[in-house]
Amino acid sequence: MKSRGFTLLELLVALVIFATVIGAAYSLFDTSRALVTRAEFRSQVFQTARTALQVIEDDVRGATMSGSAFDAGFIGISGGSDKEPTDQLQVVSVNRYTGASRDVNMPPPVFGIDLALVQYWIETDKSKPAYGLVRDRPRELTPLNGPVQRQEDIDEISRDVVYLHFRYYDGTQWLNQWDSTQSGTLPQAVEATIYVRGEWRDQEVLEPFMTRFYLAVGAQTPQKKQ
Repeated sequence: MKSRGFTLLELLVALVIFATVIGAAYSLFDTSRALVTRAEFRSQVFQTARTALQVIEDDVRGATMSGSAFDAGFIGISGGSDKEPTDQLQVVSVNRYTGASRDVNMPPPVFGIDLALVQYWIETDKSKPAYGLVRDRPRELTPLNGPVQRQEDIDEISRDVVYLHFRYYDGTQWLNQWDSTQSGTLPQAVEATIYVRGEWRDQEVLEPFMTRFYLAVGAQTPQKKQ
């Protein structure tokens, strides 16, 4: 008995079914790969935003008004535009308490509060060692030669943060600027928004992230007499 081979029509039908199955499998694989890549992108951008906002919050939460002649004040300056904000913030912040040394051979420590004049802004000059979201935190609050911005005191928080916006709550409304040397008070709360840049499928993407936090000292600070 002779075995019958496949006809041309049967081969064509088989090829069409095979191609359909392969195409569906590749489409599913490509979709899964895109989802994984998107998740990795979102995770990286979110980590950058979380780190940057945490640094800002840690500094600004420690805002204080020393009341001395060297108090530079809490000054928030609005800059840029609504779509591309480049605000600046200057604040005298409590950094940490100086504790006792456990080494008996060390001299007794000087107890007190470490104050720092902290400034935040967006540095757009990429020729500088630090650019993007940067922070200036001099080692001395009141240097003998006056305030001098030194490059070694400037920390690069993130090169991927390209825009920065602050708002300040005075107890009744949110303001885009603040000057404690004029108002004599600290804001009760601060809102910080950053825009993180990333690349997704060879296209630049900007993701906004925002956080709000209260300043306990600001809520309790009486207005300074002018």
